[in-house]
Amino acid sequence: MLKHAERVESWNMMMLTKGKIALEHAKRKELGFEEGLENFGTPILMTYLPLMLLAFALSGNMEPIYLAAVLFSLAATTFGIFVVSFSFTFIAHFVARKLGGKARLGRLYYMVSLAAAPTFVFTVVINIAVILLKSMMKANSFSLASIGMLQIAGDAVAVSVMLYGFYLLTVSIDALYKFGRPKSVATWLAPTIILVLVGGLLFATVLLDLLKFLIKTL
Repeated sequence: MLKHAERVESWNMMMLTKGKIALEHAKRKELGFEEGLENFGTPILMTYLPLMLLAFALSGNMEPIYLAAVLFSLAATTFGIFVVSFSFTFIAHFVARKLGGKARLGRLYYMVSLAAAPTFVFTVVINIAVILLKSMMKANSFSLASIGMLQIAGDAVAVSVMLYGFYLLTVSIDALYKFGRPKSVATWLAPTIILVLVGGLLFATVLLDLLKFLIKTL
């Protein structure tokens, strides 16, 4: 089991050394599904919960029902992260096996979390920084154009971190399977495409049902 300090240190090393620590963690047979769950769960408590509470505080709406909505959003996001992360890893495991990779599902789940956790943390930290800066700028009567530019810059940095996260994911998968970068990319690209398509289909279905309801209502 990883201690909290060691876990956070591994996240920092992943981001700062281009994932070199993944080679070390790939050799540790005790790091599996349980550690992966903690890697996905800890950032939610460390960063996403403070982000949601900050947004709640800055909104100025202290109604209990709004707080309940915030907590429900947190619970839904947490559940969604675990469902998506397991689905992603299950599909990636199947693809890796077809490409000749041999490793337990739990080991892959941990290696995926090793790349995803620091990416998630850095992205949320960026969002928190943008929210605080926008609040300060509004308080000091900055122009809407300046605030908009800050938001665009924050979004650009967040996207850059996300793309870097895919690189770290490639490194982590390659460290585990040792079958080269092209196959490592294919291992995470296939489940990414599948989940995006499924998500788009579900969204389109919900949107279509909503339109049908509105047409009947009107």
